[in-house]
Amino acid sequence: MRRVVFLLVLTSSFFSFGANAQFQIPDTLKVMSYNLTNYGNTVPGCTNDNNGLGLKNPELKTILKHVMPDILGACELNTNPTVIGSFLNNVLNTDGVNWYQRSNTQPEPSGTLTSVLFYNNRKLVLHSQSYAPTTVRLVHHYRLYLKTTGLETGDTIWVNVLAGHLKAGTASTDQTTRGEMAAGVRSYLNSFSKKENCMIMGDFNVYRSSETAWINLTASTPNPTYQFIDPVNRVGSWTNNASFSDVHSQCPSISLNGCFSGGGLDDRFDFILMNRHLLNDSNGLKYMAGTYRALGNDGQHYNKNITDSPTNTSAPSAVIQSLYKASDHLPIICRLAVNGSFISASSKLVNILEINGFINENTLHLVGLPEGLLSTFNLWNTAGQQVFSGTGVSENGECSLQLPVLANGLYFGHGFMANGQPIRIKLMAHQ
Repeated sequence: MRRVVFLLVLTSSFFSFGANAQFQIPDTLKVMSYNLTNYGNTVPGCTNDNNGLGLKNPELKTILKHVMPDILGACELNTNPTVIGSFLNNVLNTDGVNWYQRSNTQPEPSGTLTSVLFYNNRKLVLHSQSYAPTTVRLVHHYRLYLKTTGLETGDTIWVNVLAGHLKAGTASTDQTTRGEMAAGVRSYLNSFSKKENCMIMGDFNVYRSSETAWINLTASTPNPTYQFIDPVNRVGSWTNNASFSDVHSQCPSISLNGCFSGGGLDDRFDFILMNRHLLNDSNGLKYMAGTYRALGNDGQHYNKNITDSPTNTSAPSAVIQSLYKASDHLPIICRLAVNGSFISASSKLVNILEINGFINENTLHLVGLPEGLLSTFNLWNTAGQQVFSGTGVSENGECSLQLPVLANGLYFGHGFMANGQPIRIKLMAHQ
C-alpha cells in the first residue's frame, strides 16, 4: 500500500527545494487530435442505431472530461453547424464548463465531412482561419494567440493549427491523392510568410513513412519553417507491425459494428506533427517530451480490443470503455509548455486553496475541495517532468484520481477548479 500526505500549499508561483534550486511549474496547453468517425453523419454502415449522437455524446463526454484539451482538432464531423453545435454544447460545454469555442465552418469541396477546431477561450484567441485548397477535403488552418501576461508588453505567442483528413484507401490512386493533398498543404504554407509555431494534426491514413504524403509533409523544402516532424520519431512501416504497437491508433475494437473498421489496434493513421519552432522553443511554446501518446493505447493490445486482458491501466476504466464504444480511432494527445503565464491563471494566484490528501493503492484522494469539476490536476517531479494529468469531480469535498505508480520522491501538484480556483501543492511519495 502506498500513502502520500500533502504538505502545506505554497503561495508563490514557484516551489523551492534544496539550497539554491527553484522549480517553476509551467503553464501548459493540452492538445488533442480526434477522428470522431462520422459524427452526425449517416452513411451506409454508420446509422443512428450504431453511431447516433445519442449513443456517442455520453461516451465522448467521458473521454473529453478526462482530457480537457485546450486545443482540439476534430475531423469527421458533419458539415451541418447544428451537428457541430451538438458536440460543443453536449460534450464540451457541460457540467459547469463554458469556456470552449469553435471555429467557423468552411465549405468542403465534396462530401459532408469536415474538420473543426475547438479551443479553450480562457487561454487562447482565434485570430483568423483559412485553409489549404486541397482536394477531397480541406486542410483547415487556424491561427491563434495565447492569453499570456506578455500581451501587455507586446510579446505575443502565436500557434498555428492545421487540421485535416487525408484520402483513405490502399490503392495507388489513393496514395497519389494523399501525396497531392500533402503537397498542397506545403505549397499553401510556403505563401504564409510568418515564422511561427505550427502543428498539423488529423487522420492522415498513411501506412508507412515511405508514402509520398509523409515525405511531402516532412521534407525540408519548400519552406523549412513548416517542415513537420514526428515528435516521437517513430517512422517506418506501421501497419500490421507489432514493433509499433505503442503508437497505433486504429481500431480500439476487434469486431465490426457496421460503422467501425474493427481488427484491433494495428494502424497508425492519426498524428500531431510539429515544426521546429515547437520542438525547439523558439517562439514561446515547446513540446513536452514524453507527453505524446494515443489515449487508451498501453502498448499491450496489438490486434486486440483495448478492453481485453491484460487490464488496460493507461487511462481510467470508464475512459477505456468509452473509447472502445465510441471510437474507430484513438485520439492523439500531447502537451506544450508555455514560456510565460496565462492571464486568467496568474490573476488568481493570490487566492490559492489549501487542501489535503493521500494516496491509497495508486488512487489519489483529494479532500477539502469545493463542490464541482476539478478541471485540471497535474503532478510534476523535481526534474520538471509531468508524471500525471487528470480531471475529476468533487463530491462532498472529495475527489479521487487514478495515478500511475510513482517513484519515491518529491512531487508538485498544480490544478484548477472549473471556476478558476487554483491549487498548488507539494507532496512526498514513499513506499
